[in-house]
Amino acid sequence: MLLSTKTYDHNLLQNINAENNIEDRNYNSSNQIISINKNIIDNSNVVILGVWTPINNSLILQNLKEEGQKNAIYTLLNQGFHEYYFAMNNYNHEYAKLTEELLKSAENTNLKIIVILRPPSEGDSNTNYDWKGWIKYFNSLEKKYPKSFEGFTIDDFNWKSTRDETKFKLNIDFMEYSKLIKALKDKDKDVKFYPTIYFQGKRTDKVANKYDDFTEGLIVASGCYYNVSTLKKEFTIFKEIFEKPIRYVVYPIITYNYSRQGYNPPTDRLIQATLSIASNSADGLIFWRDIDKPVIQEYLDNHDNKKYLSKISKMEEFQINDEKITTANSKKKLLNTPNAEQYLNCQEWSNTFNKAYDKWKDLSQQEKEKNKWKKEILQIIRKDK
Repeated sequence: MLLSTKTYDHNLLQNINAENNIEDRNYNSSNQIISINKNIIDNSNVVILGVWTPINNSLILQNLKEEGQKNAIYTLLNQGFHEYYFAMNNYNHEYAKLTEELLKSAENTNLKIIVILRPPSEGDSNTNYDWKGWIKYFNSLEKKYPKSFEGFTIDDFNWKSTRDETKFKLNIDFMEYSKLIKALKDKDKDVKFYPTIYFQGKRTDKVANKYDDFTEGLIVASGCYYNVSTLKKEFTIFKEIFEKPIRYVVYPIITYNYSRQGYNPPTDRLIQATLSIASNSADGLIFWRDIDKPVIQEYLDNHDNKKYLSKISKMEEFQINDEKITTANSKKKLLNTPNAEQYLNCQEWSNTFNKAYDKWKDLSQQEKEKNKWKKEILQIIRKDK
């Protein structure tokens, strides 16, 4: 074991944990090398496809062994995936062993592995926040598995905590308190950091101003994914501000926070509309959990088919038209439903991005090249309350 389970700064780690109250289709692998060559990314126009820990047990790679694990890797590759995301709580012996077994299995394939680190809003008593230790560990993985280990993300980076017991209501404030930037300075250049941020997240200006030098790209999600009317504008603003590749999280199923607010699962049309917009705006798509859902399988089989792309483009048009009608005619009705607060919040965000986009669009080319506009746009979309 290259790294011991002892943290770099034991006192700091204990204080951080205490103050945040953190508790407790099979394939023959020998015949697959030729068939996965189509997954080699040799075209800059290719949209990278990733999966965020699927709910299908036969495809949860880190829990599989030997041939089962290799067969599952080839299954994902043959479905068109390039990246696999899974969470680690710690770099101790148990977690590290599973991770290294997976990286070893993927090393002779084209699948890239990206580790998810949980913020305090999702962690428990076993979650390690010794960033210096994590960076040292990731540097070692990249040297040992240079082809399969891509890097890491920290989930909900600029999102709020929904847990009352955490000291920091914003995860990004915790990152500053726990000296993440100091640790990132020791990150090897081949270990890629993709923080997971939200279009509707808070202190996006801090992400851009303080962490930009340490990131190779962004994983972006929407806190208003039932509303796609301003999604294109949100992509435009973020791509102009950060000037780095953006991978977008697609939710085929409902999340816990939406279910407790009384929302129904996303419809196939909403998912298709999201795929239509994101496929033309993002550099990559990450499918959250349910990749077996028929609407996702249809996309995987047809995402380079013009007839299919025309179909989902039409779904995008229908979805946005219905959202406009809902906004115009059903506001009073929606205000009497359990999801009224979320609806109003998303309407406010739509207005915010419309304002930011109009401000950016009206700039001259000369003004855009000076980059001074970014501060003003970031000020428009900054939310601290």
